[in-house]
Amino acid sequence: MLTKLNDKVWLHTSYNEWNGTTYHNGLIVSTSKGVVLIDTTWGDTQKTEELLQMIKKHWKKDVVLALITHAHDDSISGIRALLHQKIDVRSTRLTAKLAKEYGYPSPNPTLDEKPVIKVGDTILEAYYPGEGHSSDNITVWLPQSKILFGGCFVKSLDAKDLGNLSDANVEQWDDSVQKVIKKYPQVETVVPGHGKTGGKNLLDHTIELIKQHSQKQEAALK
Repeated sequence: MLTKLNDKVWLHTSYNEWNGTTYHNGLIVSTSKGVVLIDTTWGDTQKTEELLQMIKKHWKKDVVLALITHAHDDSISGIRALLHQKIDVRSTRLTAKLAKEYGYPSPNPTLDEKPVIKVGDTILEAYYPGEGHSSDNITVWLPQSKILFGGCFVKSLDAKDLGNLSDANVEQWDDSVQKVIKKYPQVETVVPGHGKTGGKNLLDHTIELIKQHSQKQEAALK
């Protein structure tokens, strides 16, 4: 499913089964030099192949770059479809390392050294704030649109808990979110990995969920 955020940025949403049916958001960013994809679809390779076909049909442009925000299935499971079409897929070194450990091909680990990327008329900035939902989660900032892709690092307002904590560092997550808030004070739209988009209040809500989780853990130890 595609949802328009502005003339150049769309959500791509894919559905999969995890604790009941759920869905994952990624971004499609149209530039003067082609399309940038943030995260693959969630599921099998075919879903990402279908997304690439939709992009070609809708925008009449090729995907020239893809960024992977962390090495979990919902962000990287379609990477083979991208690499098959010779698309430049980038990540941090840690995500590339974890991708291989999880059985995926490694993205190009360039985002640590070159977090700011210019594609035609569009600027994107990858940022690693520290551990949170996973050890490798990054955000992607689109300064011209004032859109922050938080991915699974940020929870939607519908979220009642922190979700999948199998690779989480809840103790550090709060500090990591605070760094994002401080780095991008001008943010207007925040896109979570799962659920509806919103504003800065998604970052505040994520911090509140972290506090609630920590309080429950402390209470359980008493």
